[in-house]
Amino acid sequence: MMETGISNLTINGSGSYGGGLYRKVKVNGEASVTDHLECQAFTIMGRSKVEGNTKAETLSVYGEAELNGDLKAEKVKIYGSCLIQGDAVIKESKVRGSLDINGSYQGEQVEVKGGLTVRGDVEAEVFSSQGQFQIDGLLNAEEVNVSLRYDHSFAGEIGGKRISIRAKGGLGEMFQLKKSMLQMKTSVIEGDEIYLECTTAEVVRGRNIEIGPGCEINIIEHQGIYKKSKDSIVHEERKS
Repeated sequence: MMETGISNLTINGSGSYGGGLYRKVKVNGEASVTDHLECQAFTIMGRSKVEGNTKAETLSVYGEAELNGDLKAEKVKIYGSCLIQGDAVIKESKVRGSLDINGSYQGEQVEVKGGLTVRGDVEAEVFSSQGQFQIDGLLNAEEVNVSLRYDHSFAGEIGGKRISIRAKGGLGEMFQLKKSMLQMKTSVIEGDEIYLECTTAEVVRGRNIEIGPGCEINIIEHQGIYKKSKDSIVHEERKS
């Protein structure tokens, strides 16, 4: 909790400001913060750059943000664009615009309806996407729910207890068109309960696996129930 007596910072024009501890920071114009910033609420309506690490209870980006350090926050909402040059630790996030992270991303609830790019790993309790994402490292979550709507998505590897990847409307009349436009691409998928549509992977490994339409998998390794759609290709099946 913030100490009493800490001031707010509201920026309506443009300029450069020192970092430090604030209660609420609101950028309506264009502002550069030259050092580490810590605040209760950070709202960006215009354009803002922070040259150090950022720590906030809430971060709301409606314009453009560039954070040239690490971000630690309880809740983040992105409606514009946000670039984080370091690592991000975010308890709850909603991405409606675009979020780019050049480091790793750790959180509890990750919800993507816009675009997410992460150069490192993503670790969460629940990862939900109805947008588009590219994760160069490992996507690891207790629950992974992906609805492919707009474009291809990519993750280096995917791990979790329950993994569901579906093409929106994938079982409808437009599926044959959609499956050529929508694709989840990854190297390895490993989980307990796995359902896949429109997915390309080298290895899928799990307890119970169902391969829906539009997939191409090199190797399936399963322990329990295994089902495969006639509209998918699996080159090798193994039961352990």
